[in-house]
Amino acid sequence: MGSTFPYSVAVGNGAQMQKSKARFEILRRIEDGDPVFSRKDYADVVTMFWDTVEACPDQIALVDGDRRLSYAQFGAAVAGLAGRIGEKVTPSARVAICMSNSIEANVAIFAALSAGAEISIVNAGYTPREIDTLFNIAPPELVLAGQSNSEVAGASARNAEAPLIIVGEGGVSIDALLDTPPTRPDVEIMGASPCIIMFTGGSTGAPKGVQRDHRSEMSVIKAMHTAWPTRLQEEVWLNVAPVSHVWGIHMGCFNPVYGRSCLIIVPRFHPDLVAGLMEKYRVSVFSGGPAAIYQGLLAAPDTDMSALWLCPGGGSVFSRQTLSRWEAKTGLPILEAFGMTEGGPLTAQPLDGTHQYGTAGLPLPGIEVAIVALDGSGERLSANENGEIFLRGERVIDRYMGLPPVAEDGWLPTGDIGFLTPDGFLTVVDRKKDMLIVGGFNVYPSEIEQVLSLVPEVSDAAVVSVPDSRKGEAPFAFVAASPQSGVDEKFLMEHCAKNMTKYKIPRNIVVLDEIPKTPARKPDKKRLKEMANELLE
Repeated sequence: MGSTFPYSVAVGNGAQMQKSKARFEILRRIEDGDPVFSRKDYADVVTMFWDTVEACPDQIALVDGDRRLSYAQFGAAVAGLAGRIGEKVTPSARVAICMSNSIEANVAIFAALSAGAEISIVNAGYTPREIDTLFNIAPPELVLAGQSNSEVAGASARNAEAPLIIVGEGGVSIDALLDTPPTRPDVEIMGASPCIIMFTGGSTGAPKGVQRDHRSEMSVIKAMHTAWPTRLQEEVWLNVAPVSHVWGIHMGCFNPVYGRSCLIIVPRFHPDLVAGLMEKYRVSVFSGGPAAIYQGLLAAPDTDMSALWLCPGGGSVFSRQTLSRWEAKTGLPILEAFGMTEGGPLTAQPLDGTHQYGTAGLPLPGIEVAIVALDGSGERLSANENGEIFLRGERVIDRYMGLPPVAEDGWLPTGDIGFLTPDGFLTVVDRKKDMLIVGGFNVYPSEIEQVLSLVPEVSDAAVVSVPDSRKGEAPFAFVAASPQSGVDEKFLMEHCAKNMTKYKIPRNIVVLDEIPKTPARKPDKKRLKEMANELLE
């Protein structure tokens, strides 16, 4: 077995720990070295999956609405679909998966990996333009999609000259796969075998690929467990983040399998539905994520959450009000973290009651954090001084797919501004660039501006951030167009909907004769933000 949880847990330290007897007992088990918190060391994701299938075949693995699969059935479906994939492509081929949260998505992910493929994960809500951009970065040899987005994914698959398999209704159904023996395909997979490509805008906004082999991906899975240790075969997980997101694919696919646990799948976040599912299935681990998710649940009707003991958070800034209201409601802290597609979880709040609200916790084992001066001098700053956050560690990438190195001596610039407290807690205070975080998703004004500028009548475009009570913040757009052009907000909104996924679409689009400029003739985003807030009052 691998190592147990690395932190020393001071059980009983802090009044909030006393509010949850279940959590108190679980933390005691961690300190006592209970082996249920240990995990076997794996060199690859596929062996991890098939070990779980063999270890607990009769345990419920996936619940999706009225459907459920045991681990034996999960294995059968994976083996069956892996066989179909093997008929289309050879091992080591690249398979793009463009699917919404569902049993089918989790089966597709492990099936493609079991067939020896390298998978690339694409947001199922993306438009053809967005998918084509990602396929240009990482050309697939096969595309897997669900029925709901098969037309869009199919168009991009044809553009990439790759065949399409629809998984689920209208294609290869899960029921049709369940007669397959739940046996691992005879394909050699090693730690150095290509595993997964996730896409990110990094600190610049242009989509880039983060490529990992199996050993590197397992290091991220292990780090998730280090940050939020769970009990082997005892947890019930519920995830709301899409599997196309680095948080979602771990919390909603890989780590529940690593913990040999049951996963409740939610296709889309609806607070009342999620609250009800948490009571119905006695959910113990809620993947949560950004503040907007927790805020939604705080507004939902009260349900029995007494089985809940672990509430990770990340992807956006949490207000002290949200943190305190959640703890008052559940008796549990939201354990914030700082992470990136480029490095997985990097810092996390300790479980032992010494967490510090307003920070993103302490660096996880194997991760170094440095705060560097913003003047380009490279000077390392002292505690409580704001600078750009730089990271270094075994799972932190040094380059994006097909691009030159971005890390110097292993140090990756994040584009985020923050500081370290004297006792080593990281506080993230701002972003170096104009990136927005909308409900936990990175949104880049430059992309929205480029899409708006595709309209011939639009001569200029600028996007700023405005507060949003549900999503944290939202894009607000201004465009310059002649009054005679006939361009209005309705037309531009429809254009955006055709070219961008929903969370990138501006909250409002204001048409002006001319966009205010700075003396350097750049859009005056400070003035535009003031205008946006005035219009929303």
